[in-house]
Amino acid sequence: MPAIKEIAEQHGLAMVEDATESLGALCRGQPLGRWSRLTCFSFNANKLMTTGGGGMLVTDDPLLARRARYLTTQAKDDPLEFVHQEIGYNYRLTSVQAALGTAQLERLPAFLAAKRRIATRYAEALEGLPGIQPMKEAPWATASYWMYTILVDAERCGTDSRSLLKALAASNIETRPLWQPLHLSPAHRDSFARSCPVATRVNRLALSVPCSTSLTEEEQSRVIRALQRELVADRRNAEMQPATGDFGTA
Repeated sequence: MPAIKEIAEQHGLAMVEDATESLGALCRGQPLGRWSRLTCFSFNANKLMTTGGGGMLVTDDPLLARRARYLTTQAKDDPLEFVHQEIGYNYRLTSVQAALGTAQLERLPAFLAAKRRIATRYAEALEGLPGIQPMKEAPWATASYWMYTILVDAERCGTDSRSLLKALAASNIETRPLWQPLHLSPAHRDSFARSCPVATRVNRLALSVPCSTSLTEEEQSRVIRALQRELVADRRNAEMQPATGDFGTA
């Protein structure tokens, strides 16, 4: 974040933080949301805390705050005659959603602690499994661990992330891949896009495992055992396959 902020300041660029999945995370001791003039958080149903939908825009700039309130409350210049000088939107949380969000915010420290406890246990259990890379926390960061995602190296562990997903699903354990990178999206096929090899590789290798704050220790143990079982079996099968060269079976 400091490097991005420095580049933005050098070139007079506006910096907006997309922190939709990072509520409670820190970068160099500073909460995400403090590095730019505008930051977006999501309160969708699957986020760390939820209002059932919607989100929050935060800023310490009073002019930007006033502008955001104006546009998100239909941009009414005359609330009696409903006169609009600009196109506005109805982007407010309802009062019920706001009340739910306030209650959820009180529980945020407990949610973050649960996520960290789950992440720590996964890291300890999966460390050392050939071809599996648990999530790493940078020394300058404090992660919120909204999701817990592993990288699956097919060459080293004998299976790929999508095959592992299907194997776990057969045991009634739901996992999911990460989102498709935008430069690969059919919806953006006509848009300019550079080659993004890191995003492409992570999308191919990544698999997110169960990590809800309500996940019990027993449930997590079941996930860990299933992962270890599938990975050991797949690696054994891979080692039993005959080696092949350019001219057929060796």
